[in-house]
Amino acid sequence: MTQQYRVVLSGRTLSGGALADIKDNVGREFRLQGEQLERMLSGKPVVVARSATAEAAEKLASRLRSVDLQARIEPLAAAVAPTPVAVPPEPPRELPAASPLPSAVAAATSDELFALIAPRPVAEASASPGGGQDGADPAAVAGGEVVCPKCGALQPKRTLCRQCGLDMPRYLAAQAAAEAQAREERAAELAARRSTSGGSRPASGAAQAAVIGIGFAGRLGRLDYFAGSLVSSALWLAFVVLAVYVGKPAFVGFGLFLSLIYSLRCIALRLHDTGRTGWLALVALVPLLGALMALALLFIGGDADENDHGMVPAGGGARVVMALLALAVLSGLIFRGIGQNPEMTGRFLQAMRVGQGDAVAAEAEEDSVEPGAPVNYARNNRIDIYVIAGCTDCERMRAWLDANRLAYTLYAVDSDNGAAERLHSIIAGDGQARINLPVLEVNGKVLPGNPDIGEVHRQLRQEPGQ
Repeated sequence: MTQQYRVVLSGRTLSGGALADIKDNVGREFRLQGEQLERMLSGKPVVVARSATAEAAEKLASRLRSVDLQARIEPLAAAVAPTPVAVPPEPPRELPAASPLPSAVAAATSDELFALIAPRPVAEASASPGGGQDGADPAAVAGGEVVCPKCGALQPKRTLCRQCGLDMPRYLAAQAAAEAQAREERAAELAARRSTSGGSRPASGAAQAAVIGIGFAGRLGRLDYFAGSLVSSALWLAFVVLAVYVGKPAFVGFGLFLSLIYSLRCIALRLHDTGRTGWLALVALVPLLGALMALALLFIGGDADENDHGMVPAGGGARVVMALLALAVLSGLIFRGIGQNPEMTGRFLQAMRVGQGDAVAAEAEEDSVEPGAPVNYARNNRIDIYVIAGCTDCERMRAWLDANRLAYTLYAVDSDNGAAERLHSIIAGDGQARINLPVLEVNGKVLPGNPDIGEVHRQLRQEPGQ
């Protein structure tokens, strides 16, 4: 068990002067007055801490010596009871009903001086800088006890912590003052930024930035940013579906452009939420680095307080659900209205290649028989191609045909039973037991088993002079 000590005042000053000369200094240092202060300076031994660790006892003794009071530290086992102080009874007097003095008198039976501090009135507590939302002392708990904000020791209501010797009211007041100063410095910093940049302080009641909009002012939280990512994908898919139904691939490019602008807006507003400039959104245009930044913004927290770009954004869960529903509706439309129609499927796959078609076409051109000179194929070539959804080789062959401006008839064997039966008939007639897609029929010649580009080239007719 840790050795406990007590701190005892001898009743004399260190300098040998009169106790009355240091009365004001003692009262200010320990926040004592009235009977408590008189008892402390009675000129007789007084116990000021009855049970404390060696460190806490030394801290308290140092504070007492700093105001010229002679104090000693005694182990509890060897402590000798001080001479009791005879206090003559006072004549009865009337006290106001709200006076805290009865509580102090009732506590006077304790032999520990600093346990005599009476609780503050409710009105005083509510006005304390460290008071909580209900006006109570943050260190106070039920039953008139307090928890030391530094060491966490639970003890009867008092000024000095019996465990570490901390002046709890002063400590809480200092914390509140430090927080207030930090808020003032933050406000001054924001004001300086606004005056330098020529901006104006956002109105306190200003609405947060909308997920769907065209403005670049305001802030987006993480949930709204995720919802914006879903809306960007849904916007692009909507134009893809439109291009498939009207047969105009240009709509896909326009949708891709709108989706890019909207994505840059969402990234800029998310950067505003983190206290950064929205111009950093242009980093999203850099390959790989932009994707990493856009992904990181899903996890980086925003400023907890108002910043130069507006108030703290709230909510976002409902908007995420709505964006997911919109994306699900578009996906269902693509599956039901397009996926089961071979012609529509071909248009859809061609539309999906917009924006990435350059890379596919470049890969297809690498397989060209004569990459150094263009090849002009005759327009009367008859080409049938049998494909299945998700087949990389099929897409590669189609990209090569498109790059060489060759018209072809597409047969999706996974969604068209007639195309599947036709494929089986021509493969069986050609003596093939195993089908490997794509299969091409070029000018009446069946090319099974994913033929290479050179073989297809040899079966095609070219314009005269080639």
